[in-house]
Amino acid sequence: MEAQTFFLGIIALCMVIITVGMIGIGVVLLAILRVLVKLLYKVNVDYEAISPKVHRIVENLEYGTSFVGFINLFKRKRK
Repeated sequence: MEAQTFFLGIIALCMVIITVGMIGIGVVLLAILRVLVKLLYKVNVDYEAISPKVHRIVENLEYGTSFVGFINLFKRKRK
């Protein structure tokens, strides 16, 4: 076995390990974001009647957890 083939195999193995790790991290982050959205929804329902200002802050955080909400942060709301 040539040295070049051996080192290319090591590089390929490292790339596979990094890819699997990144997929694992992505799954964990997705699970955390789903829990965060559920928690923000519960807080939104609880505090909606208490204070409109708190409701607005929680609503902005809730929109910030989604991609569409992230884009909407840059748009101004017209009333």
